[in-house]
Amino acid sequence: MHRITRKLNFFRRNHFILFGAFWILMSIFYLFSQILSAEDSTFNYFMSFGYLIIGLLYFYQNHRYGQKKGEYIEWNDTVLNYQENFGKFYSFKLSSLINVTVTRENFIIKAQNAQGTMASLKGYSEEDIAKLRARFGNQTSSL
Repeated sequence: MHRITRKLNFFRRNHFILFGAFWILMSIFYLFSQILSAEDSTFNYFMSFGYLIIGLLYFYQNHRYGQKKGEYIEWNDTVLNYQENFGKFYSFKLSSLINVTVTRENFIIKAQNAQGTMASLKGYSEEDIAKLRARFGNQTSSL
């Protein structure tokens, strides 16, 4: 299969880890502020526990979507696949496609029964877009 992949920046690849670390650090901050405080207040304990839960949920999301990091378009003679970053996986048989359009910024797939999707080509290299254009161009099949 031929595959082209989008280069993702650091934040898009690691945003679950970054937010998880932020909330864990906030949890530690509230826990230490309660320990170092002379007052006996349970508010900081509750805040610390809440932020810890939020941070752990972000790390869980990172683990859950670990295999879906990255965006790519792949194809062979029979199938066209598109995977969104942290999103849905689309698979189309080339024989069921009505129209495939490659513009400067978008890759538009129209299939039967109102199926299809549009992929942004921002972030793909010019060579990858040229490969896509060479294979699909503005391909229209008759039904």
